[in-house]
Amino acid sequence: MNARKIKTFKVPLILFILLSSFCLLTYRAPIDIQTNVGLPQNTPPNLQSCETYESGQYTLINNLTDNLLILSYANVTLINTTVLGSIYVFNHGTLQMFQNSNVTGDVIISDYSKVKIENSTVMQKIECRDSSVLELLNTYTITTAIRKIDSANITVVNSSIASIEEIYGSGGQIQILNSTIVLVSLMGISVSQTFINHSTISMLIDGSLPFSVITGPARFNFLTGNFSYSTSQRSINLTWSAWDSPIIDGYLNLTFRILVDGAFYTTVNGSGFLDQYMGELQVSISELGQHIISVITFDGNGNNFTSTTFIEIIEYPAFPWLYFSIIVAIIAMIAIAAMSVLHYRQKRGFQSALGAIFIKELADNKIKIILFIAIAAVPGLILFFIFNSITQIVGTLSIDSIRSLVSMVFTLFLYYFALVFSITFGAGAVANARKSGTLSWFLSKPVRRWEFLWGKAIAYFVTIILIMVSTSTAFVLGGISFIDPLYISDILSMGGYIFLIGICALIPLTAIVMLCSSVLKKPGLTILIPIMLLMVLPPLVSFLPILTRHEWPMLLSFSYYYEQLGNVWVYQGGGLFSSLGPTFGTLFGINITPLELTTLQIILILSVITIVCFTLATIYLERKDVV
Repeated sequence: MNARKIKTFKVPLILFILLSSFCLLTYRAPIDIQTNVGLPQNTPPNLQSCETYESGQYTLINNLTDNLLILSYANVTLINTTVLGSIYVFNHGTLQMFQNSNVTGDVIISDYSKVKIENSTVMQKIECRDSSVLELLNTYTITTAIRKIDSANITVVNSSIASIEEIYGSGGQIQILNSTIVLVSLMGISVSQTFINHSTISMLIDGSLPFSVITGPARFNFLTGNFSYSTSQRSINLTWSAWDSPIIDGYLNLTFRILVDGAFYTTVNGSGFLDQYMGELQVSISELGQHIISVITFDGNGNNFTSTTFIEIIEYPAFPWLYFSIIVAIIAMIAIAAMSVLHYRQKRGFQSALGAIFIKELADNKIKIILFIAIAAVPGLILFFIFNSITQIVGTLSIDSIRSLVSMVFTLFLYYFALVFSITFGAGAVANARKSGTLSWFLSKPVRRWEFLWGKAIAYFVTIILIMVSTSTAFVLGGISFIDPLYISDILSMGGYIFLIGICALIPLTAIVMLCSSVLKKPGLTILIPIMLLMVLPPLVSFLPILTRHEWPMLLSFSYYYEQLGNVWVYQGGGLFSSLGPTFGTLFGINITPLELTTLQIILILSVITIVCFTLATIYLERKDVV
């Protein structure tokens, strides 16, 4: 029995022995750190002999004491009290001195502590460190020297002291009002400011640099955390903010020299009764590429500070109206010639139902076609009201703003419109005819099978052309009223490219859906194809480049092709899913090799898709029993 009990407690006993051994081996004697709690680094060694106040309200009246140490949110008030030594205020401590209180040594303020001295004296120096706060009111001591370090805030009102010296000002302010000071020495960096009003300064040493920051143009990418700006405008609205230290009696004395690519451009006078100057200047740049704009800020003593921004001037291609007109004329002549030949052969006894199917398809769907043409104009109408509202607030819109909004609205419109169009027309082109028996009736007549398919396809092509004419015209009219006349040609070119992008997107998608409609016997399955191509695949494929370290998976996304055309022709940086992979890759520090497809290559790929799909659909209808 005893052996069984020992066996039962064997494992817990071994664990207890191991744990006890570990505790004994790792045991260390406690270190007494209480004497250092709340004290900053580099603390003078005599603090251990100070009278210490912590966490509470304390008032000393008509008292005589030695060194004081105030810390840990203690609030100490001295009234007609003399301190034979120094006072140290650390760790959110608060000191108030009233009614002829006197400190024979120094007052050292650190951390976020606060000190208010009114009608009292400090015989030696007052040193303000970190983000501490000092208020000196009605104090007249010619030996008092104030030293500001870091981001301390100092206010001196109705006082007479020896000096205020800014050793290293990384922030904060110095405010001097109705006071007399022998020496004011400023050596802070640009974000530290000093205001001197109605005061007498015997000697002013201004070693503080003025400061300016370019506020525009710039765009911030929240995913990458970078500032960048590229524009197609040749006139840049440069804005900046600037200030200086000291500002004496409210007068800011600044002059700005503007440089473009290192060459002098112009000079701007920023002086006036201001605390801060907000500058704005139109800078004209004619050459394409990367440019550097610099704002050199000069104060009254010749100190200067330079801020710089990088701007890339890009150029969107002008729409080739001449070549486009020639191509349209050639296509029109080919169509007229084909119709003439067909009509001539029909007179000679040749039977063809291609024209009849084309006309019948347009007639049967005329209400749908009119509705789609009207819907296609809605985005342009929406943009018109958006632009009208914006211009009432900010004035004339820039061409970049119009391009950005047009790109965003057009991309969203194309996603959903292409989905609805392909389902409405292409998905049931053959499948519905087969299901309703219309296909059997057609094929019982002297109708070639390919004529049935191509008659419908040509009707859809004509519909797509009419729809995109409506869309591009609406976008042009929606933005042309709000743009500088200098950029009217850009708006017209953008309208032409919107037409081409829509053609390049809708025709291949219609071809794919018509192929599926020919092969699949159920219309419901055909409807899934455009949903997969436009709604499912793009968001899924967009993140694959992060895994492959290359953008080649984007070739599987149908939307990638027309989004890339939009990036080149309408607005750089537009699109929805094509840029997600590279953007998140940059965020995670992953280098992704980009696809370098030209617009011609993209158009050729989409053309091949269209031709292959219609060829396969024609072959299937010719060789299979589809009835």
